[in-house]
Amino acid sequence: KAKVLELLATESASASATWGPKYKRNVMFLCNHNSCRSQMADAWLRHLRGDASVGVASAGIVGGTAVKEGAIIVMKEVGIDISAYTSDAMADFRPEDFDAVISCCGCGGKLDGEKESWKKRAVFSDWNLDDPPAIDPGDLSAYRRVRDEAKAKVLELLATVRQ
Repeated sequence: KAKVLELLATESASASATWGPKYKRNVMFLCNHNSCRSQMADAWLRHLRGDASVGVASAGIVGGTAVKEGAIIVMKEVGIDISAYTSDAMADFRPEDFDAVISCCGCGGKLDGEKESWKKRAVFSDWNLDDPPAIDPGDLSAYRRVRDEAKAKVLELLATVRQ
């Protein structure tokens, strides 16, 4: 009975996974802390992929922290709820599981040495999105601008990874 319950739990977890072998392509969004830009890009890809078999995950290069309240608010403004998203660490993932790796913050320079394999995926891009909390943590206009820039870039990315 325990083995059956374990198998059911594993099957349920894989069915709800946002990335992995059930997808033809998998995208990783990286940022310093996985608290804002990478979370918004992750949400846009989930929202915009439609029936495309594209999985998505996001992670922080220096470790996960927490999702910024400003990011949660501005994504909710466009009907996307990221309040339950978790901030994860890049160390919890393997680069070979992803076809495309996107550095949301221009942090590709931090992917050297043992982390360099992340830049050697079929697609690697450094988007250099501004960091809204660094501009003005109390002003949502920077969050909104970066949210909209991330959407445009995700649409471009989807056009290439769907092929």
